[in-house]
Amino acid sequence: MNSVRPATTNTRASGETPVTTPAVPGSAVRSVHSNLSNHSSDADRSSRRYSVTALYSIVAERDEEVSDELSEAQRKLRELKGQISAQSKKNFLLERDELSSHLEDVNQGSNDYYPDSEHTQLYGNLFFLLQSEPRHIATLTRLVTLSEIDTLLQTVMFTLYGNQYESREEHLLLTMFQLVLAAQFETTHEFSNLLRQNTPVSRMMNTYTSRGPGQVYLKNVVSSEIARVIENKTLNLEINPLKVYEELRQERMDRNLPTEDFPLGVTTEEAACNALVREAVQPRLDELTRIANRFLDTIIAHRDDTPYGIRWICKQIRSLTKRRYPDAPESA
Repeated sequence: MNSVRPATTNTRASGETPVTTPAVPGSAVRSVHSNLSNHSSDADRSSRRYSVTALYSIVAERDEEVSDELSEAQRKLRELKGQISAQSKKNFLLERDELSSHLEDVNQGSNDYYPDSEHTQLYGNLFFLLQSEPRHIATLTRLVTLSEIDTLLQTVMFTLYGNQYESREEHLLLTMFQLVLAAQFETTHEFSNLLRQNTPVSRMMNTYTSRGPGQVYLKNVVSSEIARVIENKTLNLEINPLKVYEELRQERMDRNLPTEDFPLGVTTEEAACNALVREAVQPRLDELTRIANRFLDTIIAHRDDTPYGIRWICKQIRSLTKRRYPDAPESA
């Protein structure tokens, strides 16, 4: 049974008519309390939903800010890479000024020739073939003379594969390197003759490191060690026995000392057998070893900063050396 609250009478001040509050069933009271409780619970849930929604909104806004900052940093990085690539091409053009002036002198007085659309298309197909098939350029580097190879390599690396930060062109250029390296190792019978200064491979490596990434790496990593060597004006690292022999003989003549121990017209082998020459060369060899170790330690300590192409070329040289000369020591 539903309980009924009794009626209550509120008595006001004297002389006023009493006010009677009607009786309210207990079920109605509980219903009112239940509705109030449900309303409060719904309000709490709604408040919590609003708080979570606001939190998500804040996080999303922050994500957008981070994404915007990352996009801006990537855009600036692309711009810097483009500027480096453009500067490398500009340096190449400056180096080619002298050659261009000679060509202009030769062609002076002749009419300019502009190929028609058909010839232009054929030239385009030719250059596309040369770029997409690196074996042709690799063969060409072995056929040109040493006086021509620098111009060829600069044209190939700064024009044919001029986009230094494009993965496709870098892959094709490194493939050409691999083909030239393999041919060099196959045709070189003496281990000591590998990678000498006047070989296509050594010229290729010099030109490759002249590109943007190589220049940035040399400046950031190796420049301090280079400056350390250059700033030492008294450093003498000449170890050629014949040159050291002539140097010692000249010093004796300047001091008016006898030169019987330094006769003229000696060979490199005879100069190397001179005790005073060996005595002068040995400390220079020790100093060269210390300098080389400092360079090597610096390069190893910054190996993560080394451009991918340079690391890849070094790996190919090591693999080809192991395959061609299995008995070669690691120190070689």
